[in-house]
Amino acid sequence: MHSKTIHIFCLFLMLACPAWGQDEPKVQSEVQPEPQVEIQAMVQPEVQPEVKTDPYKDYQELLLMVSDTAVSKPQFYDYALACCRKYTTLLHATSSDLEGYNKLKLVMKSLYSFVRSGAGYYSQQGQDSIALIQAQTAVDVAMLKEMADQGIRSMPDYPNYVLFVASRIFNARRYEEAVKYLTEYINVTDASLHPRVLVYLNEAESIVAQQRKTKGIRTDVNKDAPDFDLFARESIRRGMDKWKQKDPYETVAEYKARVNEENARAKQLELQKILMDEYVQRFACQIDINDLQLKPYDADNQSFLIGSPYGDIVLVVPRTNDEARDFAENWAGIKVYNQQFAIANHKLALAGLTFSTPMGKVYQYDNSKALAYNETQIDANFKDLVDYSRLVNSDDNAQNTVITQQEIAVGVPDVDINIPEYKRVNDKTFAFIIANEKYTQVAPVPMAGNDGRVFAQYCEKTLGLPKENIILYTDATYGKMIRAVQDIKNIDKAYDQIRVIFYYAGHGVPNEKTRDAFLLPIDADGTHTEVCYPLKRLYSELSSLQASSVVVFLDACFSGSLSDGSSLLGAARSLGLKARQATPEGKMVVLSAASGDETAYPYADHGHGLFTYFLLKKLQISKGSVNLGDLSSYIIENVKQKSVLINRKIQTPTVSYPAAIQSSWAKMKLR
Repeated sequence: MHSKTIHIFCLFLMLACPAWGQDEPKVQSEVQPEPQVEIQAMVQPEVQPEVKTDPYKDYQELLLMVSDTAVSKPQFYDYALACCRKYTTLLHATSSDLEGYNKLKLVMKSLYSFVRSGAGYYSQQGQDSIALIQAQTAVDVAMLKEMADQGIRSMPDYPNYVLFVASRIFNARRYEEAVKYLTEYINVTDASLHPRVLVYLNEAESIVAQQRKTKGIRTDVNKDAPDFDLFARESIRRGMDKWKQKDPYETVAEYKARVNEENARAKQLELQKILMDEYVQRFACQIDINDLQLKPYDADNQSFLIGSPYGDIVLVVPRTNDEARDFAENWAGIKVYNQQFAIANHKLALAGLTFSTPMGKVYQYDNSKALAYNETQIDANFKDLVDYSRLVNSDDNAQNTVITQQEIAVGVPDVDINIPEYKRVNDKTFAFIIANEKYTQVAPVPMAGNDGRVFAQYCEKTLGLPKENIILYTDATYGKMIRAVQDIKNIDKAYDQIRVIFYYAGHGVPNEKTRDAFLLPIDADGTHTEVCYPLKRLYSELSSLQASSVVVFLDACFSGSLSDGSSLLGAARSLGLKARQATPEGKMVVLSAASGDETAYPYADHGHGLFTYFLLKKLQISKGSVNLGDLSSYIIENVKQKSVLINRKIQTPTVSYPAAIQSSWAKMKLR
């Protein structure tokens, strides 16, 4: 590559990576001993009884260095780098069935943040070579298969660090490593960012392929190229997520005209075509005659069967004038060019190839009619792709300073439309709704935001609550959760004999030692339950109200498990743990999404959590006139049946209540 081109590329990369410029966060704000890990509780790898060395001593010393003013930044970051390398080796050597294995991954996640900050520090100091070492180590940690469940690769700034590493290594002509990091950048970004980087990835891959060929290493394209569906699916998802977002300068009418099922399918096919071209560009290797194998001639059909890295092809060569014989005898001197590729059966295939003999005879292999482009359809459920958030109704209020909101129904689940309306006003009932979807440190809760918004609509339209009686807390922090409970208590003091509905959709976590259950705020990771809201405390606060009734809906589980079978905490500290459930008191009835160590699953095809969907469905078909006994029976029966069918897992909602209302709770109603 010309030096001028490399210089331009470097300039682009620096502009694309603000983390390496003057906006890099100060090191002091980055260097935090988070997540704090209970080192003393770690299970150490098996050693001989007489060995007393603590393998986590270095990490403990690193944490002490954070607040030690005598330690310089270079000393700290260099020590963090050494720790990172040590614990990477230790992680590889630790069996995944040991308890300490999961806590060791938390240590690695903490070390990742330290070396990442070190990269920024050294970059600011103009020491790019040291910055590269720190950044490359950080990226390598994120790419470890053991760290796949830690969420590092989905962090917003992660692609910038990958691109920084890739660009420096590419310009150092370390092409095999460059392929690794350029590929990682493409894997963690959407297709719109690929073209500029793809040029350099292709060049690096071509150089590596030529180096391998020079060493006599044959390219196995079937092994090196991934299945196209796997290659394209995530990029298509990211592209569709971006497409469905409403532009702030786009009217509601324009949005509704653009975002519909027909356009969604067209957009998906457009993205698929882009990724098909990218797939061919990425994984198709230039071949020569040494990559092909001439097989026996078929005289009846006057054709040769030729083996290629992309499968066998049939080339027509006439028998007349000994053309076929001459073709075979001069095989070693034949040149091939004009190769064309297609995707067939989810893999690369040759669609066209030109053969030229030393005597000037030209033969054309053309299978385009047979292969066409054989497009692979990537299933994308439109319901899963639409953002159901409320959008500003700029059309109806163009001349009005009052801003209103409108719910846009585009590919909406059945319970989100045709919501029954109750004509009477139920002004003695108050609803407090917490919908936690977008967590900052752990995996999100799919569709929890929609759960809360639509339940609020049912409270207003179907149960007759005035708007001011419904308080929705979206993505609640720990402080907001405390505020929500205080709001309930204040309203209870101001009114006589109110009825309370409390709804929560989000993560629940158990404390590993006490097994107490907690609601997880969006700014916590669950490793320290002292900053999570105890379920026991919630029940105590609600039971102390003077309210005539309190109904609690919990679309959450407290086992620490996610719907894909992994752990909420990444480190699987409480995976499958049966949390100790708090006991309702007073006049409180609790309907919870799952039992014991079960997981609360989403109902993706219907845009809600499985529990919430059937809660809303019963309110819809009963028009809100249903008692808690019938409501709970409907939810429990349908969730159990549907979960077994779509998840192949048991999910059993529960209903709990104090003994004092055992004979009356089932007749209670929401209005």
